[in-house]
Amino acid sequence: MSIKKLIFNEESKSANKFFMKMLKWLDHPKRTKYNNPEKLAKASGIQPGQTVLEIGCGSGFFTSHASKLLGSEGKLYSTDIHSLAVEETQKKVNELGLKNVVVKIDDAMSSSFEDSTFDLVLLYGVVPAPVISMTDISCEIYRVLKPGGVYAIWTMVPFWSPNAALKSASFEKMKRVNGVYRFRKL
Repeated sequence: MSIKKLIFNEESKSANKFFMKMLKWLDHPKRTKYNNPEKLAKASGIQPGQTVLEIGCGSGFFTSHASKLLGSEGKLYSTDIHSLAVEETQKKVNELGLKNVVVKIDDAMSSSFEDSTFDLVLLYGVVPAPVISMTDISCEIYRVLKPGGVYAIWTMVPFWSPNAALKSASFEKMKRVNGVYRFRKL
């Protein structure tokens, strides 16, 4: 069985159990000591009033912080391919009363969003992953970004390089901030 089927097979009780454990681990309070979500959300360059796509929202670890930075005029679309992740993030959004967040299932490799929809796309804690092609996801992100929009990538994996993202579409490399790689759509 492939890792993608193991993790994302929503019909499998064991896969769902594994995925829920992973979401709980991702949302563990001690994680904020090493991965400060507020600091990392700010590092993306989010500005009030923007329209932002969060790919792979998982447990919603970054969602509330991104929402806060956008303010009431901004809009955050938090997406994940797994319904359990969407349910967990939606619970958080409801508990916190976040009015500027839409949580939905979406496949980042073949997104349901229109061309040039977003000012910024967050790909936080998602790559590298054996089920994600950096070339394919970067091309799709390029498609949904507005001209001049920013693609922000953060990973916990040391020595990882975003070179595939740069090679796949016309992005300009920006200054890296607090470990967040940023690219502007040309």
